[in-house]
Amino acid sequence: MHESNTSLYVKDYGAGSRVFKSNNRQVKDILQHNCSTEKDTQLLYRLCAYFKVNQVLELGTSLGIATHAMATARPSAQITSIEGSPEVYEFAKKTLKKKGLKNVSFVKSTFKDFFEKQISKPVIYDLIYIDGHHDGEATLSYFENILDKVHNDTVVVFDDIYWSIDMTRAWNQICKHTQVTASIDCFDLGMVFFRKEQLQERFYIKL
Repeated sequence: MHESNTSLYVKDYGAGSRVFKSNNRQVKDILQHNCSTEKDTQLLYRLCAYFKVNQVLELGTSLGIATHAMATARPSAQITSIEGSPEVYEFAKKTLKKKGLKNVSFVKSTFKDFFEKQISKPVIYDLIYIDGHHDGEATLSYFENILDKVHNDTVVVFDDIYWSIDMTRAWNQICKHTQVTASIDCFDLGMVFFRKEQLQERFYIKL
């Protein structure tokens, strides 16, 4: 992907891009500016392996970099990845299929539509990765939507918690939520936990 000049039309449902002035973007540029970093991808891999996750929800497939890491960390797990931009969805799906991954279900949908359609399905996730939209109000809405889809040991990972003042405000509000008992601030990523045996506490880690 570092060398790919393939152009994709990115249909952006979120806060937009600070880098791109056009919705037609080359894969190598999307990889550089819109995908999980190597460090963050390795962290997601380790989280999935350490917690032995079986059900994972990813909001925001993009090129599938993080998807690939989580799927390979736990080949026995079911990864459900949501992407709203049609060309990006098709590219990621085709690319990861070539890698032989059989434990990923790709869903072409906005996050809002996905939750509306899934409302009656009793799926409980072990890890949820929210990487898209980058809007504080929307992020809070997605958080509220997942609360009935988590259990005591679920971990929820938020990307770009300092992307804007709005996103940081949403992150702080999530950390104070009555159902959140512990949060970990890694600056670019934030994690929250729901373990009832844990007193509410906030941790800050410099990776």
